[in-house]
Amino acid sequence: MRRALIVAVVVAVSIILGISGVETAAPQKDPAPSAVLDRYCVTCHNEKLRTAGLALDKLDVMHASANAEIWERVIEKLRAGSMPPPGRPRPDTATYRAVAAWLENEIDRAWAASPNPGRIGAVHRLNRTEYSNAIRDLLAVDLDVRSQLPGDETADGSFDNFADSLSISTAHLERYLSVARQVTRLATGLPPTSPKMDRFEIPLHVLQDERQSEDLPFGSRGGIAVRYEFPIDGEYLIKVRLQRQYQDYIKGMGWHQQLDVRLDGSLLKRFTVGGEAKGRPAASSYAGDGEPGFAGDDAWEKY
Repeated sequence: MRRALIVAVVVAVSIILGISGVETAAPQKDPAPSAVLDRYCVTCHNEKLRTAGLALDKLDVMHASANAEIWERVIEKLRAGSMPPPGRPRPDTATYRAVAAWLENEIDRAWAASPNPGRIGAVHRLNRTEYSNAIRDLLAVDLDVRSQLPGDETADGSFDNFADSLSISTAHLERYLSVARQVTRLATGLPPTSPKMDRFEIPLHVLQDERQSEDLPFGSRGGIAVRYEFPIDGEYLIKVRLQRQYQDYIKGMGWHQQLDVRLDGSLLKRFTVGGEAKGRPAASSYAGDGEPGFAGDDAWEKY
């Protein structure tokens, strides 16, 4: 037993000595960004050559945040591996990633220490579309109030959501408050203070020879579908004015037309219009049959 114990101790000691004698490789350090840039980039991008309008030899890479926009361009090229160009000495993939990550961290660290969100307007008024969307999102009232609000100014003739261009005048405040009163009464179930009229028009350039909306029945032709919030239960008057041509004649009256008025898909009333007069109708436009602009027959004119 004693001999076996001594042998075991000797073996254990030899194993420990063997392990302690093994040398581990030191971790490889990331290459210095300045050395990599000097070797692969500055030879072309310097004050003398200014290849692609970029000079890096006078910039301090250790303070990359001072020229963040320029170094962001360098990071893009490093991440894509597109520079140096083919045929020139290029670093390995690990070096690309290490230098790009170092630059990103330096820029992000400097920005976090002193954030600069840029210039922002003191007051950002909601434009008409934003205000209408806010009503829908906050109150679950699908009401288009854009026609009741003053027009929004634009900064360059296109966008109307720049804070600097959205001024607040007395007229704006009055109209926005007026709309707010209407919306709050509607959202809380209070009746409107007075009757009002809403008008919906079909643009002249929209052809009325096919189905116009998913809300209209299959097989329908022309017309319009309107989503409307009825504020209270009551009697509502619906008037339909048919489209007219340049001489104020109603279009399509030369043959029978069926006109449906529906609510939530259910038919309320069906009218039949047109086709009751004999003779030649008036032209629908200057491109009508026969001589442009001709009038209809006497019977048609009376009709």
